Amino acid sequence: MEHFNPEMTLTSSEAAELLSVHPSTVKRWCNDGELASEKTSGGHRRFHLEEVVAFARARDIETVLTPFHPFEPHVWTALHEVRSEGSFRRAHSLAMGWVARGHVRRVAALFDVLAREPSVSLCHFCDEGVKGLMRKVGEAWAEGRLRVAEEHLVSQAIAEVLLKLRTDRREAYVAVLPDDAPKAVVGTMEGNQHHLGSLCVRLMLEAMGWEVLYLGPDVPLEEFAVIQRGRGASLVCLSLPPRSQAGDVARALRVLESFYDPSLPYALALGGGAPPEVQPDLLKGSFTNVGLFGSCGALASAMSKGFAPQLSGVR
Repeated sequence: MEHFNPEMTLTSSEAAELLSVHPSTVKRWCNDGELASEKTSGGHRRFHLEEVVAFARARDIETVLTPFHPFEPHVWTALHEVRSEGSFRRAHSLAMGWVARGHVRRVAALFDVLAREPSVSLCHFCDEGVKGLMRKVGEAWAEGRLRVAEEHLVSQAIAEVLLKLRTDRREAYVAVLPDDAPKAVVGTMEGNQHHLGSLCVRLMLEAMGWEVLYLGPDVPLEEFAVIQRGRGASLVCLSLPPRSQAGDVARALRVLESFYDPSLPYALALGGGAPPEVQPDLLKGSFTNVGLFGSCGALASAMSKGFAPQLSGVR
């Protein structure tokens, strides 16, 4: 677990943000002697994080750090690094320390906070935050430092974070979708139980105004084709199994091609944590487009450039 500075200090604006008040309120508390502070040589107030946290606890003020006692300094350091640098290095280190100690609940709480950080895009959270954490979890399992069940506990905790995020955002971009919103089929290929990447793609597409038909993990290839044809989806996003090979890509294309209906065209996006390198001529067929993507951000970029036709679906 990362070391931290026990004398960590906050600026007035940071203290106000943590306490969810206006900076003028923080100033008043200081002037009234209720909240301790120090002044720099330049006359700027500085607040010890420990004292701000204690002040919030005494006032029953809920802060982003409340669920993490006694690890508030660690969480604040990790959150500050994400905000200032877009880096999840400290967050991953903190999370892995908790995983090793059996505190998966804290990991879920931390990633719930990070998922809602306004300075971090959804794709960056998924590609760097979620994918980075699961890579470290996989490495720990491969080295014998984690059991399979512990890896599953972490995966389930992060899945619940993503589903909760979707529920909280539903009114904004799911419930208000028009009847003619473009449709996408999203899920993971048979043999792939890891569906965090697919959940991220689901959230991303919904944010872009797509209706997502989410099939979940371990789905036979022909089922993607059946749902696409039945609902007139113009995009199919298929997550490949871990350590997939070019042969997996070829088989997916072959099976989906056999069901393809030219009157219901669609683009096919294949991806995963580490998609295989394939010859460009393999990514072809009757599809309007075929792409192999290694990240949510790469797919989002392609979508913004018209990768998939936004045709009205058949209801």
